[in-house]
Amino acid sequence: MFQQQLQEDVLSSATSSPASTLYSPTPYPATGTWVQELSSDQCSVRLISLLYQCASEVAAGAFDRANLCLEHIMQLASLDAPHTLQRLAAVFADALARKLLNLVPGLSRALLSASASADTHLVPAARRSMFDMLPFLKLAYLTTNHAILEAMEGERFVHIVDLSGPAANAAQWIALFHAFRGRSEGTPHLRITAVHESKEFLAGMSAVLAREAEAFDIPFQFDAVEAKLEDMDFDALRHNLRVRSGEALAVSVALQLHRLLAADDAGGGRRYCGAGGLTPLQIIARSSPSSFGELLERDLNTRLQLSPDASGLSPQSPMFSPAGQGRPKLGSFLSAVKALCPKIMVVTEQEANHNGAVFHERFDEALNYYGSLFDCLECAAAAAHRGSAAEERARVERAVLGEEIRSIVAYEGGERKERHERARQWAGRMEAAGMERVGLSYSGIMEARKLLQSCGRGGSYEVRHDAEGHCFFFCWHKKPLYAVSAWRPAGAGYHHAGGARSR
Repeated sequence: MFQQQLQEDVLSSATSSPASTLYSPTPYPATGTWVQELSSDQCSVRLISLLYQCASEVAAGAFDRANLCLEHIMQLASLDAPHTLQRLAAVFADALARKLLNLVPGLSRALLSASASADTHLVPAARRSMFDMLPFLKLAYLTTNHAILEAMEGERFVHIVDLSGPAANAAQWIALFHAFRGRSEGTPHLRITAVHESKEFLAGMSAVLAREAEAFDIPFQFDAVEAKLEDMDFDALRHNLRVRSGEALAVSVALQLHRLLAADDAGGGRRYCGAGGLTPLQIIARSSPSSFGELLERDLNTRLQLSPDASGLSPQSPMFSPAGQGRPKLGSFLSAVKALCPKIMVVTEQEANHNGAVFHERFDEALNYYGSLFDCLECAAAAAHRGSAAEERARVERAVLGEEIRSIVAYEGGERKERHERARQWAGRMEAAGMERVGLSYSGIMEARKLLQSCGRGGSYEVRHDAEGHCFFFCWHKKPLYAVSAWRPAGAGYHHAGGARSR
C-alpha cells in the first residue's frame, strides 16, 4: 500500500529537516522527459515529496515555486491514471491550485463555478456507488439500527428523526423494519421524519418505505422536511420535526454534524484589501513573487484570525461564537436536541482531524486519510469483477472524495464545509452540551463483524471499539476511518435492555 510508503519515505525526511527547508525545489527539464526515466517506485516517492513540497510552498505563498511543483505533479499524476497514488495526487494538486486561486475571489468563481455546477448532477450517483462499493455506511446503518432497537425495547410508539441528509438511505430503515418484526412484543407504530434538501429524494424515500412497511404490516408514517441541517431554525426544531408527546424519540445523524462547525465560521474573512485600495489581482500584477507570498500569508492569517479554529477559545467549546453571529449553530442544535429528550441519538462521523487551524497539519492528515479511502476503493473495484466497477470508482473519487478534499485543502472560513474531527473531540462537544454517552452493546459489534464476513469484506476491514464500549470504529488496515457513538440527555435515566452498557 502506498500509505506505508508515504509514512516511511516522507515522515523520515520531516524529522531530519527544518520545516522551512523540508522540500527544497529540484529543477527538472521543462520537456518532461525526466518522467520517463523514473521507475514506478521512484515515481511514487517523487509524487509524495512533490505534494508535501507544494503544500509547503502554497502555505508560504511562494507562487512561482508552488506553480512549478504543480507542473511536476501533473506530469506524474492524472485522474485517469492506473495507479491509486497518481489519481490521489491529481485530486490534491487540484485542491492546492484552487487554494492559490481562491485569493482572488472573482477570478476563482469565474473559472471554477461552471465546472462545479456541471459536476453537481454526478454526486447522487457517486454516493450510491460509494455505498455499494465500501462497507462503512452499511456498518454505520447496522450499528445505528441495533442501538435504536435496544433503546426502543417495549416502546409502542416510536419516532425516528433522520438528519443524515446526503448520507441518508432508505435501505437503513428497511433493515430496521426487519429488526422490529423480530421483536417478541411485536412491531411498534413507527414514524420516520427525514431532513433532506432534495424534494425528489424525499418523495422517493417516502414511496419506498411506505411500500416496505405495508409488506411488513408495520403501522407507518413518513414526514418529509425539505432543508439542509445547517439551514434549519433550531429554536423551532420541535415544531419542524413534528415531535409529539407519547412517542419514544430516536435521532440518527450520519456525516453531517461537522458541517455545523462550518456554519459557525461563515462570517470569516473573505478577501484581503491591499494598501491604496488595490484589489488582490492588481497587487499580484504589480508585484514580485515574494510580495505575492506576503499578500497570501496576510490573507490566510486574516482568515484564520476570524475562524473559531484559531481562536484563543478552545475549538471544542460549543459555546464559542464568532463576533456578530449570535449563538453557534452546533451549540444551538445540541441544545435543541437535548430539549426534545430523545431516548437515543446516534452519531456517525469521519474519524479524522480535518478541522485544525494549521494548514500543514490539515493537509498531512487529509493526505493520509484519503489515501486509505482511495486504497479501499481500488481494492473494491478490483474485487467487483464487473465492467462498470472502474467507472464507479472514478465517480466516487472525483465527485464525493474529491469534493471533500477540495473543501479541506482549498478553502477557509465558512466555505470549508468538511470540518471532520475525531471521536474524542466530538465527545468533548457533546458532554459540554449536556449529553451523556450510551454504551454500544457487544452484540452490536458482533453483528457488524458478521456483516463484513457475509459481504466477503473480512481481512483488511475491521470493526473495533474503545475500552469502555462507548464508540465503534470502522477500520481499513487497522486505521480507523469512521466512528459511531450514541448519546442521550445527561441524567435522563433511561434503561437499555439487550445487554447495552451505559455509564
